[in-house]
Amino acid sequence: MATMYDERGLLAELVGEGGETEATGRLLERFAELVDLATGPVGRVVGSEREPAGSHQFCIWAADEALSLDVGHVVVAFSEEAAVVGVVDEPRRFSDLQTFLDDYFDRHGAEALAAELATRRPEILVFTVNVLATKHLRADVTSHRPPVSGAVYFATPAAIEFALGRADFSGVAIPALMHTNGNAARDAEGTERRDERGEVVFQRAPIWVDGDYLLGPEAGHANWTGQSGLATKTSHALFLTSAVFQKMRERGETVAALMFNVKGPDLLWLDKPAQPEPELAAAYVAAGARGLRPEDEEAYRALGLTPKPFANFRIFAPFKPGQAPEAKGRAVYLDRERYGPALNTLRTAAREADGVVFPILWPLEPLLRMPHKVFDRGDFDDKLAGFVYELRSRNVASMDQLETTFAEIAAYFDEDPSRGAWHDHHKFTINKARNRFNHLPEKFGGLLSRSLVEYGSLPRVEAPFADQELRVVDIANCNTDVQEMVVSSVIREVWRRAEREELGVGKVIIFVDELNKYAPGGGQGGLRDTLVDIAARGRHLNVVLCGAQQFRSKVDDEILGNCGTSFYGRVGDEELTNAAYRSLSETVKAELLGLPKGRLLVRHAHFRAPLFGTFPFPPTIPGMAGQRVFHGADRAGLPGSHPGDGIFKMLQRLMGDRAPRKADVRTATDGIDPQHLDAICFQVERTFQASNGNGRSDPWYMVRTALGQARARVG
Repeated sequence: MATMYDERGLLAELVGEGGETEATGRLLERFAELVDLATGPVGRVVGSEREPAGSHQFCIWAADEALSLDVGHVVVAFSEEAAVVGVVDEPRRFSDLQTFLDDYFDRHGAEALAAELATRRPEILVFTVNVLATKHLRADVTSHRPPVSGAVYFATPAAIEFALGRADFSGVAIPALMHTNGNAARDAEGTERRDERGEVVFQRAPIWVDGDYLLGPEAGHANWTGQSGLATKTSHALFLTSAVFQKMRERGETVAALMFNVKGPDLLWLDKPAQPEPELAAAYVAAGARGLRPEDEEAYRALGLTPKPFANFRIFAPFKPGQAPEAKGRAVYLDRERYGPALNTLRTAAREADGVVFPILWPLEPLLRMPHKVFDRGDFDDKLAGFVYELRSRNVASMDQLETTFAEIAAYFDEDPSRGAWHDHHKFTINKARNRFNHLPEKFGGLLSRSLVEYGSLPRVEAPFADQELRVVDIANCNTDVQEMVVSSVIREVWRRAEREELGVGKVIIFVDELNKYAPGGGQGGLRDTLVDIAARGRHLNVVLCGAQQFRSKVDDEILGNCGTSFYGRVGDEELTNAAYRSLSETVKAELLGLPKGRLLVRHAHFRAPLFGTFPFPPTIPGMAGQRVFHGADRAGLPGSHPGDGIFKMLQRLMGDRAPRKADVRTATDGIDPQHLDAICFQVERTFQASNGNGRSDPWYMVRTALGQARARVG
């Protein structure tokens, strides 16, 4: 095979070796940036009477030395006046044998001959290629002509970028995966790159998706499917969200994300980096957090991304059952105390929760707005609905007010026992309602307060978003009733803000895991209807639905039908037999059965055929490892940590790049009791939130003032 010493000389040698026509040589020269000339031909286009080459699919046979050519690789062939870029699919081996018995008898006969007389029966390896794109010599011509019989080459990154339609992107190009081809990566001199083991490093190229087709307005929404724990759905969703944040900021556009945590600490440490600070390296190793591998860092560089955690990060969680605060007066004032361990989340360490974890607590009023979620479907008849609407019209907003109303109704009936109705509501209906409402504190324990609720300066989960903000609603440890109520309410409120153009940012991404639970195929219900509405209209209102599930076939067809980008991890064989996968080839389905972690199949609005790709580790520490490293840091302390680090992290959140250095904060807090530091951190955070961060408040000045007062008291 020729080596790259001169492009024109190499072209001549390749054409001579392959026996190509002068026209093919002209196409090679014109489209040299699309083909890997240094590697040379890896096969030829082949057609037959039964399997002719088509404009969307054709076959190639592989050269004997093309040992790296395999399923998922991207290759280039030529038609009369165009280059045809396609992705390799089904492999088959052919010989001249008509049956398997022919080979059996042939081999047994060969064994009786001398070893030197044994011959090898000719075989060819044939791959099917699905066409991704065709590039004509003339820019104003779109070609759909099948490739002619001739040489096939590995595609270059430029060819892959062209095949993905990046030149036609109307929005920002967002790197979703990294594609690995079968040809060698080369340095500027054309020399093959090799790793530390001396193995050839294969060529890698980004798989881009169009922001306007992922986030709208042209199309929208993304979906992940695959087996739990094996398909890396959440990991890739975090990676893609980080990529969207970074690329949108480069373009000067604002974006935020809302996620629901449904499994343990999965999404609770997204503000902690995957790569530890030097002082935490030992703690990361002990927790099993490997950090980023060299190949991950290289992938981030190739994708134009920085592996950094989410700086503007907040967690919202209900209280644990039985631990919601009691009213001290007319209402519960949530911003007057710190609740820490009382919240139903695994992130409770004071230094890690202050300024990050915030409560969700409701009076009765939000439940009255969703009675179909509060009461069983068969129990919520027209009579009970009428009484609920009566309560809403009387502005009953808390359980305490409801009890007062029931007392007034009881007194009304006591005055005249012959009365059978109150405000046209029958006595039996009222008794039924009282019975059902009495069970609500138990049914929605930790979420429902008996009193009114005032948040004061605390952030609200449904409030307008800030640019680059990531909110996580932690419902992992809540019962099913609380989970469904919180998810329904939060998504509905965000959707209403979108309709009123009050999101606060240009785009909001809503990530819902276990989508088949909230929007099942053939199902009914308020949340299902809301999610279908978001899938249909969200891209026009700047709300993007990102869903994940184990079983794509169980999700509502209207949601999947409006999804512009789909990712597939490892899928079980029972699921693959469903019609939801009918557009995938049998070879691709077989690949999905054993797909390793970190590798996904992607379909996108711009792609004519799906592609396999990998992605680096997410830029944040895994949830379980984060729990081991950071949970309980306020009690025992971490290796290399300092009591003042909680204040430093708080100042980073509030001041960003204006925050003082960690060394300065540690020096300022030396010798102060950790409990005093926690109190200072809490007070400064609350004071700053009450001022709405108007720029006139200087958190570092407030900290130093409080530290001076603490030292004066000790002295």
